[in-house]
Amino acid sequence: MSRTFLCALLAACAMPAHGETWHFAYQGFHDSIAGAFLPDRKLTGSFVGQDADGDGALVRAEITSLVVEGVDFIACESHSNEYYHCSTEAFAYQDGTLSFAVGQHGGDPEGWIGGGHFYTSGEREWRYAYRLDHYEEWEYHWTPQTTFVISSAPEPGTWALLLAGLPLILHAVGRKRKSP
Repeated sequence: MSRTFLCALLAACAMPAHGETWHFAYQGFHDSIAGAFLPDRKLTGSFVGQDADGDGALVRAEITSLVVEGVDFIACESHSNEYYHCSTEAFAYQDGTLSFAVGQHGGDPEGWIGGGHFYTSGEREWRYAYRLDHYEEWEYHWTPQTTFVISSAPEPGTWALLLAGLPLILHAVGRKRKSP
């Protein structure tokens, strides 16, 4: 039994650590083009990370995903090329305060069509699009009335998983002893 338990313990310790997932939402923005406050306008997202250095803060190097309005700005960085660019310029999360700057933009080689979409938390969301003889943009600003909600969905810790599986291991060992 001790050998089985030791093997299970070693396997649990060898499991890679997974990041924690946080979901966030901002609500209420000022539409600078229309000149009106939009109390129902939302901006949602999530990020996955792990405080690797234990300083109580997450920074860009410690996250593996940052999704804002359905676009993962970490994953899309690898798709950047001459005509399309996507990036996470800044990221920080500490004590319930989230700060990020992300964006994507692109266009055709001739410059006839293109556009971009940028988010700077606490400041603005800006989007533009152009094609021949046409240009349009949207701009939404954070205000003192903008609300922020963030929640984490932690993964179970290694010890919790080990304790959950321990009865199963003990049962298997007990059955093996009873076999002729």
